[in-house]
Amino acid sequence: MKIFLLSFSEGACCLLALLLCFHPLRQNPAANRWLALFMLAMNLAFTGVYLEVTGLAATYPYVLKWIYSTEFLLGPLLYISTLFFVHPAKTFGRRDALHCLPFVVYAVAELLIFHRSSTIILHQLFEVGDTVVILRDLLPLLLLGYIIASGRALIKHQQQVQLIAADTEKIDLRWLQHFLLILAVICFFWINDALFGWPVVLAVIPFVYAVAVFFLAYFAVRQGAVFAFQPAVMEEIAVMVEAPADAAPVRPPRLSDDALAELSRRLTQLMETDKIFLDNELTLPVVAEKLGVTIHDTSYLINQATGSNFYHFVNRYRVEEAQRLLLSAQAETWNMLGIAFAAGFNSKTTFNTAFKKWTGLSPTDYLKQQQKGKV
Repeated sequence: MKIFLLSFSEGACCLLALLLCFHPLRQNPAANRWLALFMLAMNLAFTGVYLEVTGLAATYPYVLKWIYSTEFLLGPLLYISTLFFVHPAKTFGRRDALHCLPFVVYAVAELLIFHRSSTIILHQLFEVGDTVVILRDLLPLLLLGYIIASGRALIKHQQQVQLIAADTEKIDLRWLQHFLLILAVICFFWINDALFGWPVVLAVIPFVYAVAVFFLAYFAVRQGAVFAFQPAVMEEIAVMVEAPADAAPVRPPRLSDDALAELSRRLTQLMETDKIFLDNELTLPVVAEKLGVTIHDTSYLINQATGSNFYHFVNRYRVEEAQRLLLSAQAETWNMLGIAFAAGFNSKTTFNTAFKKWTGLSPTDYLKQQQKGKV
């Protein structure tokens, strides 16, 4: 059973790597190619375990040395793929290449300098009590560090997307957050295997790995396009979302006080008269186009006029519209999801979250309170 589960995990990782590399919907292509490389590295890691368990390691020692080398790429590939997901205009640079330096150093030592000797991955580093720490024991700790770094990048991304979209459910990369949590579970079992060796945990490792790979695939294939904009728009968005979160917006010199007042008036007209917030796909670039100014100017305008970002600015209008609809005759024929869509929301989750933020009540509780007040 152990060999079967290892083979299943190995094959599943390879299949997921192919699906990500040739994503049928062509979403986030650059990020998915890096994530595919990560899954391929996981595939090779399972292959190495398979060779060890089946006793084939002695038959193919050089292949195993090469596999051990690729394990140093697990963390860097995961982190680089995350950066490509969260940065709209990301390109591979020197700083990214530095993350691969441990792999290069180890590969040169393992495959070139000590290629005639046994693998150096089993070289003893130090002892902690009765535990002997070898070089390979550092790999799960390295991966865990990169998982934490990737998680921090995701948290920042979830704040940044509120600058450009009023409904962030499809682009806030929650699926990748779940992906990282599953990898953290895998790391826990790997660290136990490397350092502690608790028998109960060791006994379920093959099963846990197989289930984990299944869920990795589940969350990876459910992803949506993060920044689905034209290249020219992407350049402006990249400048905004890649700025430090705590940096104060810089007022463009060409935007005078008179221009700010005029744009504020036109923005109010768009929202209160034209009710463009009813558009479920409304984004900051769309509003900027209607105003005839740049995306950065529009973001600055909203911040100065309301003291909030685009997400809160638009959803406040939508909540007010939802309140009106809930108290109208239409509420008798529509369910809550119908009210949400009619008010401009694109998902029930965003509707409930925004409604409770602005009213302190869920839509259902708000309706009950209003009906109770009429009695």
